[in-house]
Amino acid sequence: MATRALIGYLNPSNSITTTYNHYDGYPENLGVALQKHYSTDEKANEIANMGYVSYVNPETGDIEANNTDKPVTVGGGDDLVSTLQYFKEEADGTDYAYLFAPATGDWMYAPTAMKMEDFVDVFALGIDFQDEDDMADYDSIDSMEEGYETKWKKFVNEESFFKDDPATIRFEKIRDNAYRMLKSEDGNQVNDYVDALERQIKLKPTDADEYIEYDRTDWKADFDDYVSDKMDF
Repeated sequence: MATRALIGYLNPSNSITTTYNHYDGYPENLGVALQKHYSTDEKANEIANMGYVSYVNPETGDIEANNTDKPVTVGGGDDLVSTLQYFKEEADGTDYAYLFAPATGDWMYAPTAMKMEDFVDVFALGIDFQDEDDMADYDSIDSMEEGYETKWKKFVNEESFFKDDPATIRFEKIRDNAYRMLKSEDGNQVNDYVDALERQIKLKPTDADEYIEYDRTDWKADFDDYVSDKMDF
């Protein structure tokens, strides 16, 4: 299964326009790509309005898009907290959600496995509100003396969700590369192949060094060998 993500842009109306990203949605890939190539208001708005993205190259910013789905806009109005809750609901089925807030000019992200309140806090505390009264009725924000940016950075540094195990991140990259490079192959066979890869790398972690460098030809050859070996039994 690919590492999926939702890319969002916070509009002046407090609505969020979203685009689905299918492959390599983890911060070390999509997060880097967004920060390096889509960190202006214009570019962030552009990618959030694509509707569907298969993959974003972190080195070049080039986008693969194999679907013509339209963007989805959620929320709006004075209640930003409700909009962020709708944003999390829209992100259901993905692994990460990314949001660009023009007020700060920054991309923020959160794992979608977080509880609703924590998920909302990640983005709410990262946005530089012009009117602090907008958040006065939100129970989890209990002090207005400390700046939102400072509180957001503290939250991110303390929250265990943001301390992903390096080995897990490495396998996520390998897994997503396999799915992306073998997308024209039989889906069930690819799922079995990726499961076998995971078992192999858990038994021998150093094998990840080889797989991380695979190109499309390498993936096809290794997959064909796997299918051939499996048919021999």
